Amino acid sequence: MLLEQLQSYYKDAIVINEQVDDIAAYEWFYTKDGDKIGICKQRLSEQEKQLLSIFLTPIPDTDRMMSDEEMAWHRWIVHGDSTMLQHFSSHSPYYRFIHFWTKQSIANKNDFYDTISGLFPEHIMIVWEHDHRGVIIEKKRKPTPEPLPFAEIIDTLSTDFYVTLHLFIGQIHPYSSQLYESFCHERRCFQLAQTYMPKQTVYQMEDIIPLLLIHHAELEAVKKSLPFLETLDDEWLPIIKTFFQCDLNVSLAAKKLYMHRNSLQYRIDKFIEKTGMNIKHFQGAVAVYLAMLIQEYTNH
Repeated sequence: MLLEQLQSYYKDAIVINEQVDDIAAYEWFYTKDGDKIGICKQRLSEQEKQLLSIFLTPIPDTDRMMSDEEMAWHRWIVHGDSTMLQHFSSHSPYYRFIHFWTKQSIANKNDFYDTISGLFPEHIMIVWEHDHRGVIIEKKRKPTPEPLPFAEIIDTLSTDFYVTLHLFIGQIHPYSSQLYESFCHERRCFQLAQTYMPKQTVYQMEDIIPLLLIHHAELEAVKKSLPFLETLDDEWLPIIKTFFQCDLNVSLAAKKLYMHRNSLQYRIDKFIEKTGMNIKHFQGAVAVYLAMLIQEYTNH
């Protein structure tokens, strides 16, 4: 019914599930049934575009038409509908989803894709959820991840495309009926991390698990168990956080903080004396790390 009304109104200015030579001349949308609609930009007012966006899913501008497989994954990601995906018989046994968010729009998404695909050893696809958020779909033959320098990847992309980029590195999942549930869980984890750890640029599940524990915890009861929370003021937080980020390595943390190693060691000893929490040992470091997250969480 909706498609018929749109065809009647826009006439020759609308295409439905068709390839066109100049895709940039059209505004693109998906219906909830997965049909792809293009409406000529010259025929579409800004008010009409906003109205259509209520009933249809806008497709971000792209420099190339999506393949059938990319369209199927887009429908799966946006609507949770696997109908089109089931038509493909060449699925990899495993997949990994790398969620990303850019503060600025990517002017040339084609170049962005080419740059990213060259950094991965196996085939990838990129599906844009909207103009600032997307998913890298990595096909995997084995359930073991190859080490990739994600921090360096972010630096490269940020420099080449002048954007602020955040990544969430998902886990490797088998292709099964539970795949969408795993995808949605990781997307929620990424959103949680962006909310409470906004300065971090690369997130992995090990970063998120403490947040999940805190997010569902009895925070007041936890605070009563950790009275030293009140001592974590602005003077201590950056120092202790850097110490943890450097895997409790005093020399490395001192370099990052532009401090003499002995000065940092003195600060750490004073912190231990003040709080009673020995952050040189694993258990004490975990307790203080969780306390710092709780403080950031509650302050937020």
